[in-house]
Parts: sequence; structure tokens; C-alpha cells
Amino acid sequence: MTESRDVVAELSYRIQADIDHFGGTLPEMTAVAWRGYLAAMVEWNLIPVAAYDELLVRIPAVKDDPAVAILTGRE
Repeated sequence: MTESRDVVAELSYRIQADIDHFGGTLPEMTAVAWRGYLAAMVEWNLIPVAAYDELLVRIPAVKDDPAVAILTGRE
């Protein structure tokens, strides 16, 4: 099985590749996709919460982020 740190390194590399591809800033739709992807990774215990927080800092904030609502549940 792949070590968590290897997965985090790969995710970091892929996020940076997208940032570079888009000239330094991720478009909102791509940011939403990455936020959802990372939320799924943490929910399924593929990455620790600390890694999620570390990676999320690199992705632009999204108003009313749907990934947060899905991850934490809707009231």
C-alpha cells in the first residue's frame, strides 16, 4: 500500500502542476474540483487531516464551498 506521505507528495505535485498550467491561479471550477477531491481523500482516510489542511492552503477559497457542506453534512 502507498504511504500517506507519498500520496500527499503526489497531490502536492499535481496541485502545483494545475497552478502552473493556469498561469499561477486556479480557476474557480478547478478549485472546487480540487477541494472536493481532497475532502474525499480525507473522508476515506487516505490522507490525514493535517495534510488536507496543508494542501487546502494552496487552493483558492470558494464562496459557499460545496465540498465543506458535503464533508460535514447539511443541517
